[in-house]
Amino acid sequence: MQQREACGYCGTQNGSRFLGMRALRLTCGDYQALIDLRLEPASFSEEKFAVFERYQVAVHGDKEVSRQGFRRFLCDSPLTFQPLAANDQSASPISALGSHHQCYYVDGRLAAVGVLDILPSCVSSVYLFYDPEFAHLSLGTYSALREISLVRQLHDVYSSIRYYYMGYYIPSCPKMVYKGRWRPADLLDLHTYQWIPIERCLERIERHPVFCTFDPSVDDLGIVRDRRDQVLPVAPAIGPELLTPEQRRCALEQMEVLVEVGGVFGMFRRTTAVSAAKLARASCGLEEPLLQTYVSIGEQIAARVTLSL
Repeated sequence: MQQREACGYCGTQNGSRFLGMRALRLTCGDYQALIDLRLEPASFSEEKFAVFERYQVAVHGDKEVSRQGFRRFLCDSPLTFQPLAANDQSASPISALGSHHQCYYVDGRLAAVGVLDILPSCVSSVYLFYDPEFAHLSLGTYSALREISLVRQLHDVYSSIRYYYMGYYIPSCPKMVYKGRWRPADLLDLHTYQWIPIERCLERIERHPVFCTFDPSVDDLGIVRDRRDQVLPVAPAIGPELLTPEQRRCALEQMEVLVEVGGVFGMFRRTTAVSAAKLARASCGLEEPLLQTYVSIGEQIAARVTLSL
């Protein structure tokens, strides 16, 4: 249905065009799909890129923002879309699992885009970018509320989808503080791979501001011990200064580092693996950074990885 009318702005008799659609019957699910702020498969558009560019410059101070970088970062996903079968397709906002863009509009203008991975058991929040002109609307908080609502909506149709993942939580980062306000919430312990209530995690972070495990029971597995081989009452990943000379020697012997050699006097450049102990002997300045890496990633992992220098 189309209708032309007089326009109060340009003064013409037919300058205003009204476009509309009238439905004799409409399910509640279809109506919901029509009015939602829009959820679509991740894709590039100039409209999205313009918002992303303004956001990166104003919020992150980026001086060069390219379309190719935007495509690679937030549009081109390695996830393949997996079609879903629902008992009631009209109630589902999606037809397949995969990477999506949740687009938010204010008076027809794109204000923000939430990048989401919708997976078999969760909605994972990847990124949010917004037009800085709408920063006063607290769109990060609002988008989180909408995404939680999306999980509930999806769960009604696909019962396996029941969790909302907000990504990394860094309490010292002002841009991530809002993630700690939601309840109930859990944080993943990267040592035990167990989900721990955030209240317990915050208490432990307060005592150990450097990266640490949230489960006190794993302290006995820590690599930080005193000269009597007793575990020190600190977080396992703390700093190389607490390692004994023997522990320092063993740590450097366990790790390998990839370095580039050659490139002078016509020699070809090549990459070779060198023991951390040999590098530390060659340059005293490398010993502390190597040991810091060792205590940061943990003894079990350090013994199995080759670092790149």
